[in-house]
Amino acid sequence: MHRKKQKRILPQSRNNWLFDKHFLALAIGVALIAVLLSANFISFSSQDRARVLRVTGSVSLERAGEKIAPAAGMVLNDRDRLSTEADSSLEVTYDDGLKNIIRIGSDSNVMLENAIIEKQTNIYLDRGDVILKLEKLEKGSSFKVRTPTAVAGVRGTSFGVRLIGKEAEILDYDSRIFVKGLNQDFLENQEELLLNEGWKVRLTQFEKPSRVYRISESERTEWMNWVTDIAAITPNLPKSSKFITFKPIISVPVFGKYTVSVPESAFSSVLKHMVSSISFLAFVLFVALSINIARILT
Repeated sequence: MHRKKQKRILPQSRNNWLFDKHFLALAIGVALIAVLLSANFISFSSQDRARVLRVTGSVSLERAGEKIAPAAGMVLNDRDRLSTEADSSLEVTYDDGLKNIIRIGSDSNVMLENAIIEKQTNIYLDRGDVILKLEKLEKGSSFKVRTPTAVAGVRGTSFGVRLIGKEAEILDYDSRIFVKGLNQDFLENQEELLLNEGWKVRLTQFEKPSRVYRISESERTEWMNWVTDIAAITPNLPKSSKFITFKPIISVPVFGKYTVSVPESAFSSVLKHMVSSISFLAFVLFVALSINIARILT
């Protein structure tokens, strides 16, 4: 009788199993650090940030309850409040090429709700006036100036907003902007007025925008002179990598309770972003995973 040949089943190599385990752990670690780098650090450090372009007269910056004298080149943060006194002004640029600039006039008070041009970028004006020159907004993005009386927004143009008591005046210097009034709860009304180039609108608190007038020749000349002046200083503007913050020490929040004081620099800005967001937790997980990988490999 012929014996039936049986297939010999070889035991799986322990080395192969270890290799697969190492490979899986290493792949997870590489994937995690790639996500951290691309989604948090690289994108954060590569974005243009609002910076002081020029200071004239007496200007102050309020940040986290402290008042600072701003200087040209100072990097600005979300929620920074900028105030000017009589015969003073301040200009803020969001990029090296001076494509997106805000001019804060005398006797004005402005809070930057966003220090980076985002899908929706806002500033809040509760006193005085601002002029904006915006050219570099991405498709689908908008920039709003919010006031206690009205909201004006654009998707890439030049306009101005003035507050005179409880009356707001919005001037459209170029292209088209939208203007909305506020309801009794200080929320934006759904209805909006589309204002064309060369026109301005005035409205009081809780009023719908409807009183439209032509921009005067002196108002247009003032805007043109400012735009020309800005264009003349473009070649002398340092690149964003050369900008430094004026405040030498910052307090970095850790888990919303404890703080650590570190010198403010490009590195500390990234550190501040990291520890105050979920990316810090992801970073801790990566470190723990790296330790486990090292144990496996040894």
